[in-house]
Amino acid sequence: LVFSSGTGSSEELIKVTETQETKAEGSCVTIACTYKHGYDQNIKLLWFKDPNYDRDKKSYTGTIVYSNADDRPQSPGYSSRVEFITGKAEEATDYWRKCDLKINDLQKSDSGNYSFRIDSDTKYMSKAMNLTVTDNRCKLNIDPSEMKDSVKEWDEFSVRCSTSDSCPSNPEWILHKPGQEPKRMTSPIKEITEENNEGKKITKLKIKPTWEDDNMMLSCRPAKTQDSCLFKNITLSVEYKPKKAEATVRPVDVKEGDSFTLSCTSRGRPNVTMSWFKNGIKKTQLVEWRLHDVKPEDNGEYYCQAENKHGEVQSNIIRIIVKYGPKDVRVTQAVNISNLKEGNELKLNCSVGGSNPAVHQFNWYLNGSHIKQQTNQILFISQIRPEDKGSYHCNAINSIKTSQSNSLQVSIKYLPHQIKIDGETSVKKGSKVMFNCSADANPPPNSYSWKHTSISESLPLSFSKTTGVLTIDTVTIRHAGTYACTVTNDIGGKEKSINVTVLYAPSKPMLAMKSEKEYGVISITCTVESSPESNLIVSGPSDLRSMRENKMNISKSDNKVTIYLNARESDAGVYKCTADNSEGTNHTEEELLYAPKNVSVRSEGKQMTRHELTLACNTQSKPTPSSYEWKKIFNGELTTAGRSQKLHFHSLQTADSGQYICIVNNIIGEAKSLPVNIKVKLGSLSVLYQVIFPIILLLILIALAIFLLRRPASNTQQVYSEITLPQMKQGCAKPQEYEEYSSINYVTLDFRRQHELAKRASDDSSTAIYSKVFKNKKSQNSSESELHDYENVSSACAPKLPLTSTDWESDTSEEDEVKYTTVSCTDKPGVREPRKKSSSSSGTTSSEEDRTAYSDIKT
Repeated sequence: LVFSSGTGSSEELIKVTETQETKAEGSCVTIACTYKHGYDQNIKLLWFKDPNYDRDKKSYTGTIVYSNADDRPQSPGYSSRVEFITGKAEEATDYWRKCDLKINDLQKSDSGNYSFRIDSDTKYMSKAMNLTVTDNRCKLNIDPSEMKDSVKEWDEFSVRCSTSDSCPSNPEWILHKPGQEPKRMTSPIKEITEENNEGKKITKLKIKPTWEDDNMMLSCRPAKTQDSCLFKNITLSVEYKPKKAEATVRPVDVKEGDSFTLSCTSRGRPNVTMSWFKNGIKKTQLVEWRLHDVKPEDNGEYYCQAENKHGEVQSNIIRIIVKYGPKDVRVTQAVNISNLKEGNELKLNCSVGGSNPAVHQFNWYLNGSHIKQQTNQILFISQIRPEDKGSYHCNAINSIKTSQSNSLQVSIKYLPHQIKIDGETSVKKGSKVMFNCSADANPPPNSYSWKHTSISESLPLSFSKTTGVLTIDTVTIRHAGTYACTVTNDIGGKEKSINVTVLYAPSKPMLAMKSEKEYGVISITCTVESSPESNLIVSGPSDLRSMRENKMNISKSDNKVTIYLNARESDAGVYKCTADNSEGTNHTEEELLYAPKNVSVRSEGKQMTRHELTLACNTQSKPTPSSYEWKKIFNGELTTAGRSQKLHFHSLQTADSGQYICIVNNIIGEAKSLPVNIKVKLGSLSVLYQVIFPIILLLILIALAIFLLRRPASNTQQVYSEITLPQMKQGCAKPQEYEEYSSINYVTLDFRRQHELAKRASDDSSTAIYSKVFKNKKSQNSSESELHDYENVSSACAPKLPLTSTDWESDTSEEDEVKYTTVSCTDKPGVREPRKKSSSSSGTTSSEEDRTAYSDIKT
């Protein structure tokens, strides 16, 4: 326990700021105090005047000025004059609170020592504060007989305030509202000072109050004092008729089903009574009128009326408009929906019987699901689909609530859709399977049909046209493929397909080898037929490590595996492919890689001179041969005769005779054929040419010799002459000189027909025949080597060619070329050229003018 200093406690739990106060009689005093409190809710707080400690009772006695404990009551003389001020101390921590004591209208008997006591688990008495109350010569007094309960508005009211004659000044009246600062009175308030025989100074107040002066505080105070404790106050009560009636509503927005309260306020004395009117009709007499479960019928104009004995006043008008959600919401048909078909137009209207405020949003629902695309009052679907069938309803929304409409059932006639095929799509070979076809259709389906298609063939099926059930008693591999079910109703039909897989064990695997020349490797491929896909394993003659080192790549696809190898001799031999799946296993073995063997040579054609002959090399080889080589053995010498599979002789000669060997190579090794003998025989014509031709040649030479010995002397003439053109042709420009030729000759030959030609020449003297023979020399100039046979020769203007001697022996080369040009010129009639005697092997007479003829002879 904590006690005062008398008990030996060192901690101060109560602090009283002042130790001494002096106040005038009639004033007030406030003793400032703070105390430290704990968490005890039953603490006793007491203010004592002149306390004494009773050791026997172990408690304090004295005048209790303030107490919060029932067992220690307050003294009656302080009950109306004392105020206890508590609360949190501003300058202290949370543990310190205020315990101020204010005493009003001090009496001289109030002088003494005042202490504050806390009594709980902790007990403590504060230090005393000494209060001295002195005489007050300006003590105020208001005659109670002049105080009226109320005064009527505009009636004159007077009251007197007096003080002792010893006070230097008369008292003053001030007027103020409660809670406001006091101030001097102004007109129409009158203040009259007077003195009476009793030795008092009196100030009389006269006033004609208005309704606004009701509850006005009239305070009398010593002249010019600011100490409110010295004031004497009376409250003015003014009677008046009701003023400023005001009607209000809570809440402002009145919604259907809610409640609202109408309140009426007005000032009047005596107190006013309130009456409420709706649309001019009195409804109730209440200050506050509360209406519950409001409906639209409660709409109207409301006002209140305040009334007392002095009069009445009407308030402002309140217009109540009850807000409510959409009413009578219904879904109606905008177009006839009794016979809707798929693809038709659908329109539904969401009608609203009433709404305040207006509907600002519509929501549509199909079978309870929100249709997000439809937000207008009219639901519109341009082409209705089967999934659009069902129950439709709408929601109309305003700021008050959301109202739901009735439901409208929409039926649609449509083709079968959502076709469903029940049954296993993966079935074992030899098993039985059933497929059930169903669909959603309106009207319901009236027939079903099934069709089977596959890559290889289509099978006939057994099914029920009325139930759509397809049954296959024994499944074979051929039953794999696509099954289509067609469902038909009165509107039409639709089809749906499923793929059925038949499960069966692997067939006999197939091994194949191919040489990939582009990449320099070989590929070994194993394929199999099975369902599901088989796991394929290829093994070879080499050990596993060797195969891994030699393996370039492995390619896998459905039921096929390919291994790419850089084949070596060790890879030659038998390969095995094993296939297995969930239905079984199978394997195959085959010799895939080996060197060429069984090399043989086949001959096609006759082994005779001037005939064609073909030697073909045949062998067995995996991979295929990479090269062929033909060797010829003749007189002990070995030569290469060819490097292809076939050796072809276009025209056999005896030199082609000999033994021929075919050598074949692949990546594994090589092999040789047995020697093939080729003996080229002479043909019958060859024998004839070699025997008879020399005899015939000999006979020809003998006959020629006899002929030369017996022939007569030659009458051949040689004429060398320049060509003289007719007179009309001589005006031609002189041609350029020709290059020299190694020889130029003009020769006319006539053997057996010389007399006929001579005669013809004598008959037609205008005909001349010229022949030019020259050796074609090779020129370095390419343009000269391309001269035509009749170069620089014209029937009109033939150039003069120089006569040179011919050296026949100087040109013996077989590659020399000799060209002959014959020029025939015919004179025009009337023009006669000098006639020279000549013989010609050929000659013609032509009526054509200036005829020119050319002939070339090449050897």
